[in-house]
Amino acid sequence: MRNRIALTVDVEPDWGVRGTRAFREVTPRFLRFLEERGMHATFFVVSDLVDETAELVAALRQANEVASHGCSHRLLDTLDAAEVDRELRESRERLAMAAGTVDGFRAPFFRRCRDFFSRLKGAGYRYDASFGSVVPGPGNGRLHSLPCPFARDSAYEFPTSAMGGGLLPLSLTWLRLLAPVGRSLLPPSPSLIYLHLHEFLPAETASCLPLPLRRILTRNCGEPAWRILEETVERLDAEFTTCREILDAFCSGETERGTNAHGRA
Repeated sequence: MRNRIALTVDVEPDWGVRGTRAFREVTPRFLRFLEERGMHATFFVVSDLVDETAELVAALRQANEVASHGCSHRLLDTLDAAEVDRELRESRERLAMAAGTVDGFRAPFFRRCRDFFSRLKGAGYRYDASFGSVVPGPGNGRLHSLPCPFARDSAYEFPTSAMGGGLLPLSLTWLRLLAPVGRSLLPPSPSLIYLHLHEFLPAETASCLPLPLRRILTRNCGEPAWRILEETVERLDAEFTTCREILDAFCSGETERGTNAHGRA
């Protein structure tokens, strides 16, 4: 049986700062990329983008999953309690109006706040996919050793997979930055990979970033990013699907295991 991988896509302002060019221009091609390969993905969408791109948000749900990336892409751990609740609740409500049921949340830059899970539950989410890091470190390896998903505080968690011996988060960003060496750092059986639509934009679109950061983050962006993603998909040879589909199967298995444990199978 092929390994199942949650393919997750962060849909946010261009380069995490401002603009909607990536969402408008990359989305149609990315959806074709998925359809041609029989793949599905979870799109974590910043709901402030809905006003300009409502039809694209609706298009995402046709064969994929729409989840929340907050209202504004602000860091949750820099906000007060009322602002956090707005990011969680309002983003879910606005996305649901455009794309139907919204089950999942990912915090911008994976930075969660105090009492995060109680607030997540209060806002009506089933799962979180912010358990990870955007930077190298030994903690990535510990995350990779966890089940995906696993139950936590009345919700479910999708931890980020690791590569490079457990030091790096498995993301298109690091695969781009380390190409061509990155291909040799792929783990044999990852459970989740994440990427951003703006990684497929040309380098000149990143003028909103400070110069040193721009030079780093735009390495192998644009057309090279498409080639790296395609090569990664081929190398992993897995079933790429949504967080919701994996969670539904996991919960179904939990129910079956519970039934068997009580002798009612």
